[in-house]
Amino acid sequence: MKMNLLRWCIAAIMLILIATFFSTPALADIQPIPLDMKSTGRALPKEGWISENEYQDESIHIIMQEKNWKPKYSNDWVMCRWVRIKIKDPTQLRTTLSFEDYSNPDQSRPKDMAAKLNSVVACNDDFVKYKYDASYVVRQGVEYRRKPNGKWDVLIIDDRGDFSFVKNATEKTLQEKLDELEAAGRTVINAFSFGPVLVADGMPQEITVETSDRREPNQNTQRIAICQLGELEYGIFEVDGGNGNGMKLFQVADFIVREEVFPECKVAFNLDGGGSTNLMLNGKRVHKTLNSRSISGLIYFVSAVVGE
Repeated sequence: MKMNLLRWCIAAIMLILIATFFSTPALADIQPIPLDMKSTGRALPKEGWISENEYQDESIHIIMQEKNWKPKYSNDWVMCRWVRIKIKDPTQLRTTLSFEDYSNPDQSRPKDMAAKLNSVVACNDDFVKYKYDASYVVRQGVEYRRKPNGKWDVLIIDDRGDFSFVKNATEKTLQEKLDELEAAGRTVINAFSFGPVLVADGMPQEITVETSDRREPNQNTQRIAICQLGELEYGIFEVDGGNGNGMKLFQVADFIVREEVFPECKVAFNLDGGGSTNLMLNGKRVHKTLNSRSISGLIYFVSAVVGE
């Protein structure tokens, strides 16, 4: 009798498990996104937003934190924000240009660009359309310009989502880096000319007027930087400010590697700050201090979930 009861219980449990298996929705499918600039991420479900500052699905997790900070020798407090981003596929890190066209010199409002992208998080890039006579420009695998001038640092993002850089890039040093990447089987997907490099191999870099060209390194102003923290893990660091309030570049470099921010940061690269500074979550600008000027392009992260 006891044996029959045991067998009945085991059979009932097996039926429940089988029914549960077949009634459970299939796991979401994660697929690479085509490189072309017109391809974007999936529309983000509301349930993916855990809070206003955090989003998660099977392919991406982002969380933003913020802190008021009082720089040394300053009477003003500064709002700092940083976003930690983890993705599953390198194609989720993307760029776009205003009007999706390099040859069109017109700028766009950041929120107008972000509205078309289904971006989880986005930020402004360099001054790609402000200077056509210099720098190295690649966007979504397309090389638009190769005119390094020996003054600006170059950040390269390859097809595996890894960051590398060339300080004060010249034609020779840039070509050496490109040859190195090709020998390693890597392809350049995006490249930015601005800088300077703020953090390299986990160490804040020495930043002077000479090493940063005209980036006003000692000016207290709005700042924004893009960082690689690990494999397919990134960070964006933003400083609110304006009207003489903000951070100097060496302060940004030091703050990024703080324990509560990105202590594991491998590379941090300064992007176009001041009135170009933009940080957006779910297409909405979180930067508060000043109205944004129109800009040339965005760096953004998307979901790669294509089905459930």
